[in-house]
This record gives sequence, C-alpha cells and structure tokens, in this order.
Amino acid sequence: MTSIGNNVHLFTRPILFLSFLVLGTSPLIDAQEEPPVEPEVPQVALDLAPEGMTKPTVKSRRDASYSDALREAGPDGIIVFCYGPDWNRRSTRMLKTFWERQEVEQVTGEARLLAVPYYQNPTEEQKEKAREISYRMPVPPFGVCPSVLMFDSNGTMYASLPGMDYLGDETGTLALENIAKKLEAFRKMRKLLAKADEVTGPAKAKILGEIADLPIKVPEDLSKQIAEADPKDTTGMVVRTTHKPQELLYKLMGTKDGFLGAHSNPDLKEMITESMKIIRNENIRTSDRQEAYFLLIGQTRREEGASARFKQLINACVKLDPTSREATIAKSLLEEWGSFKAPKHDKKKKDKKKH
Repeated sequence: MTSIGNNVHLFTRPILFLSFLVLGTSPLIDAQEEPPVEPEVPQVALDLAPEGMTKPTVKSRRDASYSDALREAGPDGIIVFCYGPDWNRRSTRMLKTFWERQEVEQVTGEARLLAVPYYQNPTEEQKEKAREISYRMPVPPFGVCPSVLMFDSNGTMYASLPGMDYLGDETGTLALENIAKKLEAFRKMRKLLAKADEVTGPAKAKILGEIADLPIKVPEDLSKQIAEADPKDTTGMVVRTTHKPQELLYKLMGTKDGFLGAHSNPDLKEMITESMKIIRNENIRTSDRQEAYFLLIGQTRREEGASARFKQLINACVKLDPTSREATIAKSLLEEWGSFKAPKHDKKKKDKKKH
C-alpha cells in the first residue's frame, strides 16, 4: 500500500537512512506474530465465527461478514479486527478483552464492526467459515495478528493498525485511541474533499494539500489533482506532495535500492548541495527536511567522524522541530557517535585515481 500522506512512507523510520549510509546493511524487522501453537481456542472465538460477535443485539453495528458490513456501511465505513484463532493466543484473547468492550462502539461512530479470523492450519469447516466472513474484503498488506483495518464505505482501506505497537496491551486502550484518531482524520478528509469541490485553482490546491498531511491513506490521485489545480505551484503544495525522500537517497547513493556496497563512496559535496535544496524549501514537510539532514549526517560521519560539521548538522536537524521523533534520534546519534573517528573506507584510493 502506498501513499503520499504521512502514514505510509518508505522512510518513516529515519534511522534507516543512517544504517544504509554508515553500515550498508538492512535492518531487521521485529516479527509481531507469535510462533505457531496449538492452543485451546476460547469459546468466544468459536462463537465469533460466523456470528461476528458473542452476544449480537438488534441495534448492534457488529456484522457477521464483510459483505454484510459493506452493504450496511455509512459515512464512517467499516472497521475490522483481525485475529489468528489457531496460532496467535494474544489476538484471540483480545476478542474478549478489547474488541467486545462497549468502548469500541463508543469511539467508532457509525462504522460497521467486524472480526475476521486468519487461520494457519484450518480445517475444511474453519476454512469455509473464514471464507464466508471475509468474502469481498481486500487482502491485508501484512500478515500480522492482532491488527485493525479501517475501510471507507466503498471498501477502500484508509488506515491500518498492525501489531502491538499500534494496539498496545490486551485491554486495547492504545488501540481505541489510535482508532479514534484515524477515524477523525478520515472524517476531516471527507469534509476537505467536499470543500475542495466548491473552488478551483490555487484555493483548491491549498485545501487538497491539507489532506496530504493527514495520517491516513489519501486518494492516490491527490498530487495529480493538486498539480492540475495549481500548475505553477504558487501554493507550494505540488512539491510538498510529490517530494519523495527515497528518490533523493537512490540518486545520491548511485544505487537502485539505497544500500551502500563495499566500495560505495557517495560524493559529500553533491550530497550537501542536493540535500540543502530540500532543507531550505519550507514548502516541504519538516520531517522530510529532517530526513535530508540524516543523509548529510550519515555521510559526514563516514568521512569525518565526530567533526564540527557533524555536530552542526545534528543541531540544525533538531532545531527544525525539537519535539519530533527525528530530533530525538538525532540527539541520540550525537551521544552514540559523538566521540568516534570516521570509519575506514576507500576515499583515499578514490582520490589517488583522480590524480
């Protein structure tokens, strides 16, 4: 799933830039799933499929299948809880401790609610039940349980909350908070789209630009709409919604994937020139400008170690937004790398070849 919004960004973890630049290695991803087990499936999980909830009521917004939810969906769309009955005990317990809590209905507005099982080794009966429940539902972009998926009334996913980083402990307190934030952003996007339809030109581009900053998946053609409304980019929204940090990384690394090879040695002067163009452009998001700083910090660290320029770059990155996560990472780098010499690389050999 790709997006020009904040929630789906190839480099949402700025530390990746540094691992690429300094180590040339790929960071490991912590698995959210528990190893396959053969747990005793609680009765609540058995009751949930195919009814969709343990104790359905006449006025409930909890549906038995995705098809039912899609048919009944209103402006607030559909919210789905994904669990693994035969392999993930935590997600199965959360059916009771989180998903069936009354608070879920309180924070989800008029959204339709559904729980979908994902088996690893289903029986034929379980396979058929799961198929009935999830029929017509888009395939999730990951295989993490527990997770929450959020769809609009047409079945287009606009947000996902995979794993405990987004759902918190088994009570789901953090999950409720995050669901409420995503739903609020979704409602705001609907209002802004309606407002944008009433105007044209730069005024429209400016409104659409607000949508691009929402922490959800936005319309795929949003940047195209902005460019058509403001072809001269008088609002700065075109560059704001089309700038892609990974493309700058690939260009300066001279590779297709951004990873440094054993003999890679990007040119620091070119990196400073190109990165500063991004950093000085206030129309570009602050987080993207800070990521441009990380390019310079990583390469300077490789060539100069804990030099005065290295420390200046970190301080400048922090100054852009002292409260951001990027600023926190930059400060930690100063603590971790602030007294080390530059790693050895092939710069001297490269310089000899030039002469």
